[in-house]
Order: sequence, then structure tokens, then C-alpha cells
Amino acid sequence: MSEQALAVFGGNLPDLSKAKAEPVELSGEYWTPENPGETKRLYFVELMPECVIEPESGETRDLLVVKFAEPTADGVRVLRNGSRRLVGIFESLGNVIRPGDAFEITYLGKKKNKNNAFKSDNWSVKRLIVD
Repeated sequence: MSEQALAVFGGNLPDLSKAKAEPVELSGEYWTPENPGETKRLYFVELMPECVIEPESGETRDLLVVKFAEPTADGVRVLRNGSRRLVGIFESLGNVIRPGDAFEITYLGKKKNKNNAFKSDNWSVKRLIVD
């Protein structure tokens, strides 16, 4: 290990064999529903830009994604989705929602866009009341 790397830790590295991993997987996974009616109950975490590669051009660009936390038997799984319509819903709620708010999100399938010939994902988003 270089002296510069050791200096970051003051020359001493803690014993990681006794460390415990947090229950949240930081890398998360991209949630792509396959069938209309697929529903998840999730906690909102944040809106964040993610660097993606355009398949056609190979160029990178920022894509705004919505990030969620999903409770699982093993802890918490982080999910994210960049559907323009889903992200737009959470953007429009920006001043009335907070990290930790719970939602039921249902994928409704593809819907034809009004301004072009493409179709976009359509969603139902309902706030959950947690006692």
C-alpha cells in the first residue's frame, strides 16, 4: 500500500473482519416492470441524475431517475426507475413529499404519446398511509 493511501487512514486500518454490513445494497437495481398490473410498495428516497450511455450513439448523458427503498426479508433493496412519466410525477410532488414517504406504484402498461408516434410507460402512484 502506498504511503499516500496509508496517510488517509492515519497509518492504521481497522480490522474489517469484525465489521457488519449495512442491510441496504447501495448499487441498487433498475426496476423495469414487464406486465401491466405489477405493483410495488416502496419508500421514496430521492430524485437523482444517473449517467447513462445512449445505445444508438454510445454517448453518455444524465438521466433523472427516481430512487426507492423496498423492504425485503434480507434488509432493504434500492430500486430506481427513469421512466419520464414516473419521474415527472415525483418531480411535480417535490414540495409535498419527503424521503421516507411510502407509495404504492402500479405499472399500467404502455400509452401512446400525444406529441409523437412513440409509447411511454404509464403509472398509478398512490401515497400509502403508514400507521
